[in-house]
Amino acid sequence: MRKRVLITGPGGRVGPHILPLLRDEFALRLFDTKELAIEGDDEFVRGDIQDFALLKQACEGIETMIHLAAISDEDDFYSRLLPVNLAGVYNAFEAAKQAGVKRVIFTSTGQTVLNYPKGHWVTPEMPPRPSTVYACTKLFGEALARYYSDIHGLSMFCIRLCYFRPYDSELLRTPGHDVLREWCSPRDLAQLLVKCMHSSVKFAVFFGVSANTGRFWDISNAQELVGYEPEDNAADYFAQSQV
Repeated sequence: MRKRVLITGPGGRVGPHILPLLRDEFALRLFDTKELAIEGDDEFVRGDIQDFALLKQACEGIETMIHLAAISDEDDFYSRLLPVNLAGVYNAFEAAKQAGVKRVIFTSTGQTVLNYPKGHWVTPEMPPRPSTVYACTKLFGEALARYYSDIHGLSMFCIRLCYFRPYDSELLRTPGHDVLREWCSPRDLAQLLVKCMHSSVKFAVFFGVSANTGRFWDISNAQELVGYEPEDNAADYFAQSQV
């Protein structure tokens, strides 16, 4: 029997592009507010991460939760960011703890350090310099992840997801666009998630970014701790569009 992984918010901008890659190795339990098509041995639970009881129930029998669910851009703080990115992430981590989930992978954002000057080499150990209030809510999630690792013993990974776009994105063909340095491809994100799922590391913050020419975010800790080796470079897709 394949290990089953719980994914919250798989119907957003990221999930549809990585689910096919994760299905190669894992059975998936999808938790989302909207109805999703399932494939193979998928399971689907329709619910909101603000519903703690249902979220805890969805965690039963799960070893790893991938927490994608979030308001993923700058938005109204009180009605949108606060209930989902703050209360919601607490619900996710606490439900995981109470249900005996061993590992949580939390998708943070590269915006947590985007106020460093462009071209400035940035490591995960450097102080955050968030560029948005949205990024500040993700820093709460990172701090909460540290707490659940240190105090409750969960294995907690924070992936500072950078400029995630599918391979056919027009942005990858736009001269001078930031995505050419900051892109994270579906294949590379899926690889990083899988390698975290196979790791016994107790806590880590990784940049989710591909091997782009001109990249200025440091992935050496992900390489050393879980063996992350990104395969894609945005420059290759840009070059193809110029032929």
